Amino acid sequence: MSESFDVVVVGAGTAGAYTAYNLAKRGFKVAFMDSKSGDKVGVKTCGDALGKHHVDRMARFLTPNPKIFVNEIKGVELFSPDMRTKYVIAGEGYMLDRFNWGKWLVKEAVNAGAAFFEGHTAVAPILENGHVVGVKATDNRQGVHKEFRAKVVVDASGSVGVIRTKLPDTWPISERLHPEDVSHAYREVFYIEDSVENPQYIKIYLDQTISPGGYWWDFPYSSNFVNVGLGIWGVLKINPNANYKKYLEPRYKIKEKVHMGGGFIPTRRPLKSLVGNGILAVGDAAAAVNPLHGGGIGQALLTGELAAKAIERAFSQGRFDTTALWSYNVDYMNEWGYRQAQLDVIRLMLQTLDNDDLNFGLSRKLLTEEDVLDISSRGVTLSVVDKMRIALQFATRPGLLMKLYNAMQYAKRIGDMYLDYPRSPEGLDRWHDRVMEAYGEYRRKIGLGPMPT
Repeated sequence: MSESFDVVVVGAGTAGAYTAYNLAKRGFKVAFMDSKSGDKVGVKTCGDALGKHHVDRMARFLTPNPKIFVNEIKGVELFSPDMRTKYVIAGEGYMLDRFNWGKWLVKEAVNAGAAFFEGHTAVAPILENGHVVGVKATDNRQGVHKEFRAKVVVDASGSVGVIRTKLPDTWPISERLHPEDVSHAYREVFYIEDSVENPQYIKIYLDQTISPGGYWWDFPYSSNFVNVGLGIWGVLKINPNANYKKYLEPRYKIKEKVHMGGGFIPTRRPLKSLVGNGILAVGDAAAAVNPLHGGGIGQALLTGELAAKAIERAFSQGRFDTTALWSYNVDYMNEWGYRQAQLDVIRLMLQTLDNDDLNFGLSRKLLTEEDVLDISSRGVTLSVVDKMRIALQFATRPGLLMKLYNAMQYAKRIGDMYLDYPRSPEGLDRWHDRVMEAYGEYRRKIGLGPMPT
């Protein structure tokens, strides 16, 4: 059984549904599918926080449903491992009703004209003459195998990247994730008997015992309804559920549990390429996630917007090869990819620190709240690098400060490389070699081994 469309989107999470919506609004014949069906559509394991700037940008294309936003956030409270230092970092945002957020996006895509195939699991790309021309899928409810053919396929299947990772190894978009590239997370959503302090602030706790290579969080939907979880660096092979039960659950007087779940999150630099002949990747499938905190809803919206723009351009040209879709790569790197790379450089440095280093660095404010806000919103600038260079002259802990200085220096350097992403596929390999060389230098300076292969 075969059906034909202009575009087939695999996955109906934020990235998939928003891509389908943007394409359907442009008049394309779009199919999008998800392995889940019924009430399970839209259920995701997530921290459920989203910055206001992402919502404001989304509003240019789709009016957000105000009922989805259950708590207005004023900023982040960041705590040192010993709990003696607290940063308060300004930043407006929202806690989402994640279940209804997902359902709302799917509904908007369908209302725009996209055909939704729930309970359909995509199992492989269809390749013909070196191009992706569709996907093979299974209707889980009827056990029927189907083919969905299209000029362009969008992989929005989540962290697994079920379509792109089944492409030939010679395709840059097929890049597999290494354990060092991911964080393993677990979280629970529950009501508590008492009240949260400062429910307008989401709370992040650094602690290499509880969440080695990551952090644990407490994100309030209200004064007595919270999202609590942790992320652990994948290379350590530690079960986050076990650490959650041991360290976090005993901290709360839980009244009622609403949802529990875990998974892995790509927390790394951008993929070498997000496109191939007849295919693009968006959201988690494109590793479009903030490497420092693992948030990806905003990046899912961004990739859904940029991918639709590139696909529309390809249709106007009547070509769907890598070159025709390449503008998506360039737009992504200029909009977010360069900052993603910068934050990845900082992530690697943080994962070499112990609790003593973190306590010292935060208590001495080697980076201030303003620095953290500036880096997260604008990226690493020369002013931050210069500040680290001056601080080195007065360091009481030069080894730690040197790591921080190297992180800022290489974050700026590597971020600039991503801003200089090649304008055509022909320059990709040469550019990528330069990036990997810079990463290798940096890793040696902070005491990490060579790049994983």
